Amino acid sequence: MFVGTGSIANAAMAADKPCGYSESEGSAWYNHCTSDGSKIWIKIDVVAGLDSERCVNPGTTKLGPAWSTRGAWYDRLCNR
Repeated sequence: MFVGTGSIANAAMAADKPCGYSESEGSAWYNHCTSDGSKIWIKIDVVAGLDSERCVNPGTTKLGPAWSTRGAWYDRLCNR
């Protein structure tokens, strides 16, 4: 049976960070923990500027430097 390395990599990365928003290594992260493979829109609270949103895949997504982000949270499912 063949197991794709992408799934293994996502599982390993997901284990590094808690679900949702976190900060470590000077960076802000969002870990979308799911078992259904869904993509979601997250809202990102930006320190000096307009807040933004991003469609993220399951697993860990680097949002940028921790100093520029106050938080991020689930908003809705992506339609793509």
